[in-house]
Amino acid sequence: MRTQGVCQRNAVWHCSRAVALRRAGVVVQVAVASTVILGFGALTIDLGTLYVAKSELQVAADSAALAGAAQLAGDEGGDPNVLARAAAQEFAQKHNVFGQPLPLDSDRDVELGKAVYNPGTGQFVFQPAADHYDAIRVTAKRTRNSRGGPILLMFANLFGFHQKDMWARATGVLIPRDIAVVIDLSASMNDDSELRHYKAFLGEEGEWRSGVEINLRDVWCALDGPAPSRPYLPGAEWETEYAGDMGPTIGVMSNWGAPVVPETYDPVADTPSGLWYLRKGANVANPTLTEVQASLQGRGYTADEISCLVSGTLDASYASQWRNRTGVTLGLATWGSGRPGGAPGGDGDAYVETAELTWAPYPSYRVGASWTWANFIDYVGRSTTEMSTTDPNLRYRFGLKTFVNFLLEDKPQINQTNLLWQTPEQPLQAVKDAVQAMTDVIVSLESLDHTSLEVFAQTAHHEVNLSEQLQAVPDRLYQRQAGHYDRLTNMGAGLKTGMDELRSPRARGASAKVIVLMSDGKPNINEAGQYVGEGAPEVNEWILRLAQEAADENMRIYTISVGRDADQNLMAQISATAGGQHFHAEGTPEQYREQLEQIFRTLGGKRPVALIE
Repeated sequence: MRTQGVCQRNAVWHCSRAVALRRAGVVVQVAVASTVILGFGALTIDLGTLYVAKSELQVAADSAALAGAAQLAGDEGGDPNVLARAAAQEFAQKHNVFGQPLPLDSDRDVELGKAVYNPGTGQFVFQPAADHYDAIRVTAKRTRNSRGGPILLMFANLFGFHQKDMWARATGVLIPRDIAVVIDLSASMNDDSELRHYKAFLGEEGEWRSGVEINLRDVWCALDGPAPSRPYLPGAEWETEYAGDMGPTIGVMSNWGAPVVPETYDPVADTPSGLWYLRKGANVANPTLTEVQASLQGRGYTADEISCLVSGTLDASYASQWRNRTGVTLGLATWGSGRPGGAPGGDGDAYVETAELTWAPYPSYRVGASWTWANFIDYVGRSTTEMSTTDPNLRYRFGLKTFVNFLLEDKPQINQTNLLWQTPEQPLQAVKDAVQAMTDVIVSLESLDHTSLEVFAQTAHHEVNLSEQLQAVPDRLYQRQAGHYDRLTNMGAGLKTGMDELRSPRARGASAKVIVLMSDGKPNINEAGQYVGEGAPEVNEWILRLAQEAADENMRIYTISVGRDADQNLMAQISATAGGQHFHAEGTPEQYREQLEQIFRTLGGKRPVALIE
């Protein structure tokens, strides 16, 4: 029995000892595991803290870089470099990093430079530069030597790590653009130089509005040179650069007459000083008669011949009588009448027959047989011209004013009158100068922008390839005239041509794609190339589909409408659809010249901002 009890006590002792040993092992394991657990806790929490801090630093750097880059465009006035640093500092401080606003040293943490295109990668990279900045690199820091200091750690203190330097970098750039400049060259782009606009006209709200300052005289003087200055400064007839230029003589038409002043000009009062009234079926009457008789007499015509030339009694019986005698009267033809004492060659009757005429030589700017002196005479005699419908008193009145108006309204194309491009026909001249102003802005920014030129009327034409040769665009446009190729308004074709150029191999993959679309009228050609009239729904729908297509391809369209008659609503819809902006200019040539130049300067500096790092 005693032995059995001893064994039982020993068993209990051994069991207790085993339990104690196991408990001690657990304590050791727990101690070891706790260290590991705490280490993982420190790693998890502090790494999470560092991750959050890194994200907050990156957000602050991105915001500061974008804000600073936006100021480099110089749109706000002042020194863009100073403004860029200040904007970066301001926007960085708007962000908290680890619960504290991020201070930014605008000198050490902000670097200005340029975006350089790498054709190998198709991307832009930052490069430090000394001037003409278009990129800003911001480093957001929480380090030992930064104002905010390093990021303080929590559990990592157990392992001797008390803090961590953190930083993030972002580079904001004014993205270089590929810009397709799309310009309306329809025949209406010279309307504001024509007599059709000299009178007051009824406005949309029923009030009478003043006409524009017609600059026919400047166009006339520029036909034999020199071309207008760049920019051309419009104004009253005797205040422009052509004030002292008397222009060439056509036939015996050499006196310009009264200035064309809006609302006050009177063709009747301008007779005979600037216009001769030579009405079909009527005898020439004073005051024109006195000047006509003196002119014919000075050219050697007899009193008998002069009597035939100033009489309208035979106009109804011979179809060409009025045209022929008017041509002789204006010195555009000479008459070999065969009448007693007169020039030989004719049959001697009182009819001024076509076979008896020798027409005067044509000026150098007339192309081939595209028009004749007879065309000019018939034009002034028609009641259906824009000139005559503006003021019926202009019908049958011949002079330099109506001759220049004939060229602009009736023969504006390059294959008809090939020097109108070197005259200041409006509003096209203002558009040319505005495109030059935009080009000057882009050049001054050294922005890596590329530009192209597309023009449209009834058909569209690609004129200048997209390239860094920026001056090629205004240089080519200065050599184009209203109605250059044809006359109608196919805005859709022009827009499509610009889009095609931005899709071409000449476009850069990383550049922003921009179209600048300018028109003074209303589109009237549909997608099939057919004339369907202004305001046709199918035309507008096609153009807006193209605008949506451009938007889908990240092309932004800015539209500029010129003149009160422009379809501003359509132009605004185009720009809104394609994420751009609509501008409008109207008034006298002087007014819309200033408006257009300001608009195009704005577009020259209106560069998108993006992050490249």
